[in-house]
Amino acid sequence: MKIGIVGVGITEFRIHEEPFYNVAYQAAKTAMKDAGIERREIDSFILGGYDSLGVGRTISNMYVAPAAGGYLRHEIRVADDAAFSIPLAFMRIKSGLSDVAIALGFGHSSETPVELVEVQSLDPLFHRDLKLAPQMGYAMQSYAYRNAYNVSEEDLAEAVVKDRKNAMKNDYAYVKEETSVEEVLNSDMAVYPLREPEIAKWCDGCVAFILAEETIARRINPDPVWIGGLGWSYDNYFLGARELDKLNSTKLAAEKAYKMAGIRSEDVDSVEIMDLTSDYHFMILEALGFADYGSGKELLDSDFPVNKSGGALCTNAYGSTGMFLMANLAMQIRNGEAERGITHAISGIGQNSVVCVLSK
Repeated sequence: MKIGIVGVGITEFRIHEEPFYNVAYQAAKTAMKDAGIERREIDSFILGGYDSLGVGRTISNMYVAPAAGGYLRHEIRVADDAAFSIPLAFMRIKSGLSDVAIALGFGHSSETPVELVEVQSLDPLFHRDLKLAPQMGYAMQSYAYRNAYNVSEEDLAEAVVKDRKNAMKNDYAYVKEETSVEEVLNSDMAVYPLREPEIAKWCDGCVAFILAEETIARRINPDPVWIGGLGWSYDNYFLGARELDKLNSTKLAAEKAYKMAGIRSEDVDSVEIMDLTSDYHFMILEALGFADYGSGKELLDSDFPVNKSGGALCTNAYGSTGMFLMANLAMQIRNGEAERGITHAISGIGQNSVVCVLSK
């Protein structure tokens, strides 16, 4: 039995004035309209997103579930980037617990001081006293990666330029300002060695998918986007016990997804990756198997189809970024721009990863 995506709902990704649950309602309503179904036809609501970290609320699914249409229905939330809710929705349908499910991701970074709350949520014995906000962890990884593989600032700036150029063509992208290598190199330092344009900016936005088992999926939509493979993995929480110049959880997640789909990395023609930093852009591509370690920069001058959406560097709503990237890949496949692609999401300071293979 195959599982297909038959509806996609995506809101604007910007700083929203209205409450996050209203934005979630818009995403869910758009996805149902896209699939041509009503709320009563959905038997499971799988939500993805953070509480105080992502929307400034505790037990945030109490707000989102009714807004998504989950009143008096099965509902569960994955307290992580919403891309991690896709495997749960997939497994519920695959096991026969659901026939039609909605997976909804919410992120409203403007309603919470993300860095402050992140620090308070850290392990109190080893990390919290270091005041290790996410950007500091990213910077440590960037420093390790650049020094391990002699990656130049110019190459990393080029990754920013490439994402920005792609975002200009995406109506849903948040940062839509072209830049140049020189402008990136001359920009203010954020957290050494990362400059301001090399770290994803926070924004708000929600995404929803309607998933269904094969028979129902074909009835709803004669040409669904199929979920061919899934993989997820977790690395050591403690930064001192990890290889900071590599993303091993992404590598393991990709291997599982490729095996499930019966493909290799070279069999895909579009990739959407959660490059929260310029270094992550290369590190993720290497972990996914598209380049050897330290050689991701060689893909810059190729026609390799990565981040047509503009990537996370241009659109990053804490909690729904991974699902935003997945929605963009699904639309590329639906519109005939790709036959098969993979989407990637990451959470924590690089330790948790999920990879999904989508195909026509």
